[in-house]
Amino acid sequence: MSTGSKSLRLADQLVREPWAWPGGYPLHAVTDDGGVICRFCAEEEREWIALTNGHDGWCVVRLEVNWEGEDLCCDCCGRQVEVAYGRED
Repeated sequence: MSTGSKSLRLADQLVREPWAWPGGYPLHAVTDDGGVICRFCAEEEREWIALTNGHDGWCVVRLEVNWEGEDLCCDCCGRQVEVAYGRED
């Protein structure tokens, strides 16, 4: 399986299933350079993700839950990534 197809498989998984199971926690994608992609951009930027060379910032390497980082934002659109456990002030 090529780098692009692995990356695209993870991005498509995020679009189809944007919440972790069990628990229902919101997921986001992490790229090879440590960047963050929200589920909306994973769908919109599908072509770039599919054509990644593995070292260009578009290679999705894993899906993660944003446990408490209220300042975590998507590197594509700037949208705040949903937090699983927000602070209660």
